[in-house]
Formats: sequence, structure tokens, C-alpha cells
Amino acid sequence: MNVNRPEVETARLDDLEVVFRGESVSVRFGERRAAVHHLDRRLFFTVRAQAPGLDARLEGVTNYVTGRGLARFLDGLDFRGWEGERRWVNADRDLIVSATFRSGGHIDLAWTLRPWRRSVYGEWKATVTTTMEAGAEKDDLAAQLHAFLTAEGFPVDYYESDNEFS
Repeated sequence: MNVNRPEVETARLDDLEVVFRGESVSVRFGERRAAVHHLDRRLFFTVRAQAPGLDARLEGVTNYVTGRGLARFLDGLDFRGWEGERRWVNADRDLIVSATFRSGGHIDLAWTLRPWRRSVYGEWKATVTTTMEAGAEKDDLAAQLHAFLTAEGFPVDYYESDNEFS
């Protein structure tokens, strides 16, 4: 299903991908495109979640130049743990990541893909959960996503606002 935003002219940047694999699931970020207009500072990309019997692809996910973004959210997860669930939602609310600390120094990440607008095929939502080590493995994923989400000419400006995460 294609949920591209045809009203925005974009140019493909490169073939860089970030793939995170769990035991039987994977989450892949790829197909970076930048808005062509010089005042439009958006970076678009595709997120694909795969699990046995599931292959969900969300196109046209947006990373605005301002805000902390997904990489900063992951980087801020404390390896010593926390109570409850922490959650990050992108500006269009089509990509949601929920983090829960587990015993033994592990983090469960629930990746939810949900198109921001209705499709001719109806509404859909898909969630896969991956588990990672809360220290170096989490830090490596955060660094890879930071590089992916800050394409040359599209740096993320981090503002010190705590109300970006819910």
C-alpha cells in the first residue's frame, strides 16, 4: 500500500538503511527522500516491520528538522531501568515506539506503524516487538538512527522541550 504524499516534491538521497532484528521480527528504515523546496526541511523515509505472517510497509514517514526525534528518544532510555512504559510518537502520529524495561537489563520496543491518513484499502495498524540489551546494543541502534535521520543538509535541531515524548 502506498501512502506517499504526492503533493510534496522529493528527491532520493541514498540507499542507507538501518535494520534492527529481533528473534523472529525485524524493523527496517530506508528509502530516504528529502523535500526539494529549499524552505521545506522534511526528510521522508519508509519503515518496514516484518514478523512471521506479517510484512507491513509504511511509506512517507516524516522526520522534521526540529525536535528530538526517535534517535534521541532511544538514546535517552536509561540502562539502569525505569517504571512503566515510555513512548515516542512522530509528528504525523504514524510511527509509535513504546519502550518497556525488563529484568536482566533488556528493553522491549514495540514498533507500531499506522498510516496517518485513510487509505482506499481502509485503516490498518501493525505492531511488532523487539528486545534489545539496554546498554551498548541500544546505544548502537540510537547512533545508527541518528545518522539515518540527519542526512547531509538535514541536521536535526534538538530543542530542550520535555513535552515531545508522551
